[in-house]
Amino acid sequence: MSSDLEKYRSLYFSEAQEQLGAIHKSLDALSDTPTDRSELNAAFRAAHTLKAMSATMGYGDLTRASHSLEDLLARMRNQNETPTDLTIRLLRNATEEISVRLRRAETTEVIEAVEKSSLEPPAPVFTSPLSANVRVRQQDVNLLLELVAELAASSNVVEYAASQTHTPQADMAVRNQRELVRELRRLTWQLNMSPVGPVFDRYARVLAELARQQNKGLRVVTNGIDVELCHAMLDELNEPLLHLLRNAITHGIELPAERIWAQKEEAGVITLSAQRKGDRVLIQIGDDGRGMDAGAILQAAYSQGLVTREQRRSMNAQDALRLILLPNFSMAHTITPNAGRGIGMSVVQEKLNAVGGQIHIRSELGQGSVLTLDVPRLVGLLEVELVRQGTRIFAIPTAQINGARIWMPSEIAKRQKEHLNGASEWRVLDVESFQPVSKAQLAVPAGVSLVELHEPRGVALRVDELLGKALLNYPFAVRAASIPILDPAAVL
Repeated sequence: MSSDLEKYRSLYFSEAQEQLGAIHKSLDALSDTPTDRSELNAAFRAAHTLKAMSATMGYGDLTRASHSLEDLLARMRNQNETPTDLTIRLLRNATEEISVRLRRAETTEVIEAVEKSSLEPPAPVFTSPLSANVRVRQQDVNLLLELVAELAASSNVVEYAASQTHTPQADMAVRNQRELVRELRRLTWQLNMSPVGPVFDRYARVLAELARQQNKGLRVVTNGIDVELCHAMLDELNEPLLHLLRNAITHGIELPAERIWAQKEEAGVITLSAQRKGDRVLIQIGDDGRGMDAGAILQAAYSQGLVTREQRRSMNAQDALRLILLPNFSMAHTITPNAGRGIGMSVVQEKLNAVGGQIHIRSELGQGSVLTLDVPRLVGLLEVELVRQGTRIFAIPTAQINGARIWMPSEIAKRQKEHLNGASEWRVLDVESFQPVSKAQLAVPAGVSLVELHEPRGVALRVDELLGKALLNYPFAVRAASIPILDPAAVL
């Protein structure tokens, strides 16, 4: 195994065990309900992913074993067979054989690592447990979010009770508690988010190894490495990204001789980029390879019975490109560890649908392709401050605000005067348009509802009504209720 991929072997073994667990789970379900096609498809996808992972990491024995299991599942899937008890036993035996080989490979890696370290002179190692990366279960993060929300609600009750005592000690205690809750909320938010940079770095090395295996030159360019996604979203995107990157190498980037003949640089270029867009992130996988032939794709889909004659006549090039997302579509003439199953792109589509994402395809024959994944920044529980402006309801993540309350005109004037004498201004903007609110609108005797942002500093958003805090299941509950998540970064 190359030194670039060696550092990812522990991650491979962990994810391989997860895929084997998924296969066992599906086989258990098929044993009870043999006609359940969804479980058969799930087992097939897990076997396909395991094969792809093993091939990427260079484990030929495991790749071949996974390929054999995939063959068995593919036959039942394609011929619409119902698995018998004997068939399920064979599938279990094949899965167990892969488990044995996986444990053997992992043990071999550990022994080799120990032998290697024993030959090297000992050196002092200084580590800090605070600097280590710890993998936290998403359900634990969700529980922490719920507890922080409960703590914030309890803090509001304590704050109201303290306001009735009118004592300096109580006021100081409330201010301290409010600051602690706000900091805890912010740290919880940070705990749930990670930059895409390390993921891009990992895939850049995987791409380099794949290019080496296929005798292709490659240069990987990454952009937007500081853009953040929640851990659950990064986990969900792992399989789709792996499929898209393997496709970019296998189907997109040409061999050096082809590129020279096409008057291109000998080494192909694959670009991985991320861009924040409100409460969503755009991840692009681009290559300067051979591109996709929309006409050939349309003809292949028609030949495979995936589109009718009438549909073929009415489709434009963009519609034709999206046919690659159909289940069982494939333009590969032979089945290899890298292609030929017609499953990769349909898996991408299914995964994105499951997390509220979309995929956009752009390609030019002979010039390359760009596939854009449009996904939410996070998936799971999100604590928000709900506000109303006119007839519309908005949600603002509580981790991005300092406070939300009714401000009297005298308080607003005092805050603006304090900032006027300082180095920065204090702006009050409309929650919908982000345009400055006039002095007349802030001079309401009964007070004005404001949401003060943590970032950017010195900005408050005026709303008609504060509806209180809520925990939303993002993005599904938000999308079902048509509640937009406001992005304070858009104020900039």
